[in-house]
Amino acid sequence: MKRSDKLKAGKFDVDAALVRQLLQDQFPEFSVLPVEPLEDDGWDNWTFRLGAHHKVRLPSDAAYAAQAEKEFAWLPKLAPHLPLAIPKPVALGMPNAHFPWS
Repeated sequence: MKRSDKLKAGKFDVDAALVRQLLQDQFPEFSVLPVEPLEDDGWDNWTFRLGAHHKVRLPSDAAYAAQAEKEFAWLPKLAPHLPLAIPKPVALGMPNAHFPWS
């Protein structure tokens, strides 16, 4: 999904500057890493590459906000039982003045 399509649909606007601000506020140890938006990503989340080994995903709308907490809780529990590699969640941000969801 292209950024312009999400914005036309009224999705909450997230850019690299906002991701950097959220990292500085909540996870300063990651704020030194480069933040690069993915040109094509999903509908539910904004996705950014964080350094060489991480991604940042932020919900694009309130309807998708609960997914982050579910994934953070369940992916580590499910991963050992699945036949393929599952990304390990590293951190879960909390709503603040800059962004309304986890």
